Amino acid sequence: MLFSGIIHTRLPAGNVIRWAAGFIVECHRKGCLLCSTQKWSTLPIQKWGGFASFLLVVAFITSSFIYLVGNLRDAIGSLAYSMADFLYGPVWAASLITAVFALRERIGERAPRRMNLALLASFAAACAFVAVACIRSANRHYHLIHPELHLESSSTVLIVWTTLVTGVIGTAWHFLGWALVMIGSAGWTSGRLPRSLSTLYLLGGITSLLAYLLPAIVEAGGPVLVVVVSIWQGILLLRTEPNEMQAPEKIASQPD
Repeated sequence: MLFSGIIHTRLPAGNVIRWAAGFIVECHRKGCLLCSTQKWSTLPIQKWGGFASFLLVVAFITSSFIYLVGNLRDAIGSLAYSMADFLYGPVWAASLITAVFALRERIGERAPRRMNLALLASFAAACAFVAVACIRSANRHYHLIHPELHLESSSTVLIVWTTLVTGVIGTAWHFLGWALVMIGSAGWTSGRLPRSLSTLYLLGGITSLLAYLLPAIVEAGGPVLVVVVSIWQGILLLRTEPNEMQAPEKIASQPD
C-alpha cells in the first residue's frame, strides 16, 4: 500500500539525482501518514522486545553453563564453546538493544532523554559483550591451531588473557548498569513501568555499575537481578495492548 502510492505519485522531473531525492521525500511523507493513521504500529516492537527479553535470559544461562562445564578437548568441545561465544556476544547484544528500544517506545514522551541515554548505554554494553566473545574465540582458535606452543600451560598468557577478558566484561556490565539505572528512573517517574520493576532496574543497575571495581559481582548478584528483570520485562512487553502505546512520532517531543 505504501509503495503503490509512491509509485503512482508524480515525482519531480529531471536527472536521476533529483528523481531519487524526490522519491526519498515522498517515502518519508507517505510513511509519516501511514504511521499517524495506524496507532498500533508500535505494538509489534513491544512483542519483539518481549521475545528479546526472554532470549537474553536463555542466552546468558546457556552460555554461562557451557563456559562452566565445557571441555575443549571433547569431540564437540570447540563447537560448544563457539555456540557459547555466539550466545554471549551477538545474540545477547542484539537482544539487549531490541529490548531497550521496545522499552523506549513504551515510555515514549514521558522520559525521552533518559531513554535515549539508556539506548546509547545499551549499545555500548552490546559492543563490549561482542568484543568479549571475539577475544575468547580468537584466543581459543589460536590455541587449537598451535598446540605445539602449549599456551594453556603458560602463566603469562593466562594472566594476560584473564585480565583482558575480565576488564572488557567489567566494561560491558558497567555500561549495562547505566542503561538499567536510566530505565529504572524513567519507569519510576513516568509511571509506565511497575514501581517494583523499576526498583529492580535501579538495584540491578547500581550493582552492575560496580562490576569493574568488584568483578565478583558479575558472578553473584548482578546476573541474578538482570535475569529476574529480563523475565519480568518480557512478560510485561508481551502483554502490551494497543491502547497502551503512544504514537512513535511523539517520542522525544517533550522534555523529561
